Amino acid sequence: MDTLSVTLVSALTSGAVSAGLVWLTSRQQRRDSHRTQRDFHNMSYLNPLRWHTAEAHHRLSLYAASIDRHGSYQPAQVLNEPREIDDESEAWFAGTGIALVSSIWITACLFAQMTRTRHDIPFLRLPGTDDTRLAALILKVHVAFAACDVYYATQSSIGTDVILEPEGRLRSYREFCDLLSQPDRRVWADPLIWFHLAIANGERRPNLQRVLDAIQELSNFLDESLAGGASLHARWAAER
Repeated sequence: MDTLSVTLVSALTSGAVSAGLVWLTSRQQRRDSHRTQRDFHNMSYLNPLRWHTAEAHHRLSLYAASIDRHGSYQPAQVLNEPREIDDESEAWFAGTGIALVSSIWITACLFAQMTRTRHDIPFLRLPGTDDTRLAALILKVHVAFAACDVYYATQSSIGTDVILEPEGRLRSYREFCDLLSQPDRRVWADPLIWFHLAIANGERRPNLQRVLDAIQELSNFLDESLAGGASLHARWAAER
């Protein structure tokens, strides 16, 4: 083979290798970009759900522990029925009523995150059948609350009311108190208020345990999906 032929073959080979490397690099970059976008999208839904799941489980566990020891959860025994909220002042929400109403707010925020995630599950990218499992675990929490007379449609309505549009953030505790101060808006949250009043009085302990078990199962799944630590354990540890 003469010198010209060698040079041409070498140039063609070098060009082919370079083109191949460019193609492979570009393909890898696209895959990395898609993976980053997928992870960001998943985290934007699953991380808030995970956080509110841990908060709700922690708060309801306080009720359960107090009921087991004392027969009731005294800090939340501040009302006889939901409509008594209509006559309460801002000072009551910030003081006497805070144990009860903040518990209701925390559960309402969980409903909001479950509602938001459930609506957007088709857009999430989870491994294998995890999207189906996530939907089933969210439904399990809904069913557990429904057994406490906080029915599915009511949960969804409460969750939607907690989400402020167009910014998409959740109502703060103070904003939630303002919502409950409006009788025509509060009435939609009455089933959830009744539930918290009942468990504060030591009633419906088996139903409360069913709720706690369902929330814990959802929390464990989210910990696994996000490759995080045990969020329920971390939440309890934060109080020590």
